[in-house]
Amino acid sequence: MSWSFKAIASLTGFMVCFCGGRTVHAQTSLPPNWLSTQVNESGRHCTPLAEQRQGDKLLLACGAAGAWEVSLSATGPKFVRSYAFSGDVVGFFSEPDGRLWVKLQVLEARPFPAAPGAAVFPDLAPPAPSAPVPAPPTSVPAAPITQAASQPAAPQKFGRVERVTPGEVVISLGAADGVLRGDHIEFARLDDGSEEAALFSEVIAVGVVSNVTDHNARVRLGLNETVPEGARASVTRSPSTSSLSAPPRVHGLYEIEVFARPFAAIDELGGGALLSARFGYRFEHLHLQAVVDPVAFAAVRDRGNAGAANAALIASYDSQYIELGFGFGAQTVNELDSFVGSGSGLTAVQLVRFGARDGLNLAARTNIALFHSQFQFGGIVVTGQIPLTRGYWFLLNGGGGSVGYGFGELGLRALLSGNGLAGSKYLSVTAGGVGVFNAGSCDENFSCGEQRSYGGPMIGIGGEWRF
Repeated sequence: MSWSFKAIASLTGFMVCFCGGRTVHAQTSLPPNWLSTQVNESGRHCTPLAEQRQGDKLLLACGAAGAWEVSLSATGPKFVRSYAFSGDVVGFFSEPDGRLWVKLQVLEARPFPAAPGAAVFPDLAPPAPSAPVPAPPTSVPAAPITQAASQPAAPQKFGRVERVTPGEVVISLGAADGVLRGDHIEFARLDDGSEEAALFSEVIAVGVVSNVTDHNARVRLGLNETVPEGARASVTRSPSTSSLSAPPRVHGLYEIEVFARPFAAIDELGGGALLSARFGYRFEHLHLQAVVDPVAFAAVRDRGNAGAANAALIASYDSQYIELGFGFGAQTVNELDSFVGSGSGLTAVQLVRFGARDGLNLAARTNIALFHSQFQFGGIVVTGQIPLTRGYWFLLNGGGGSVGYGFGELGLRALLSGNGLAGSKYLSVTAGGVGVFNAGSCDENFSCGEQRSYGGPMIGIGGEWRF
């Protein structure tokens, strides 16, 4: 047996010749790690040896896996099909007329004793004539790899989603179909069963098998991911789509959030609380909400009370990684060390969020108040969220202003039930400090009453419901 390169089969018209060379792995122009996640029709990976660019199409020489055709577009590369030849595909070259050829490496067998004309040692008798070696074919037809392989791989098995629960689905594939715990399962929308529909079907999510029986498997989905019953399921080498920092955005649901932060007044016999609430609806890219944040009060013995309030209606553009909003409302104005007493005014509200709503994010809400025919800064609330593990987030919140309060806190947010979609419930607990103040009332002679300011340590507890 001897090795040779059997080269050059064209993708449009075919010829054969013999040449020598050495196989060298090529660096492709595809995104890093993308090619390692792809398999062809028989489940084989590509070892890139060379590439040929043709417009928005890329041809890869993939050795024993044949020649691969990859479509290039703005949305990223996509495997189209593969071609099989009589040897390993190791390269490409073009003729002056534009015809493209592929280079093949083939393991070739010849009869022994040697064919006529082969060199022999002088002291040996000439070998008996042997049957002539058939001439190599003048053309090698290209065909899909599934038709040309000497031992075709078993066709990929597809299953269906039989049952859906929050964060998990049960599929009709199991150990008898080769599914193992830890395998990745790709879910695609239901199609008509044709090859064309399967090729262009939309991938919904990629989950991980958490438990398996002979004919069924339970697959865990990522936060905020959902798959409909009847969706197509198949084993894949693609990575899981579950994400802690940027889970998918949910929409088409209502949200209610309430929070209470009681506190004790330092150096006083008394205390108070910060109360807040939010009610909203998330459309596909529109978020409408009514916010009351805060209703704050403090009461101590022998010194009187202090209070603050702020409320607004906000509409915002809401997407996966950013939210920008604007609204109107009203608030109290309690500027200390001012010749103008406390009162209330109308507000213009700005809202911004960077990052995913249920992932890593930083958000801020600011108020500009119209008070005594002048615009002034009313207040700001800043919230930060850091995902810790599935269903748990670290919170860092703070804010305040002339509305009449200030606070800062650290806390934990936890998903109690559901998977982030409708029916989910959250619990938040925090600890920090707060202060509530009033400027005191003034008369027409600018004679103002006593300013009151109370503050101390606080704890907070809140809940969120989605429906």
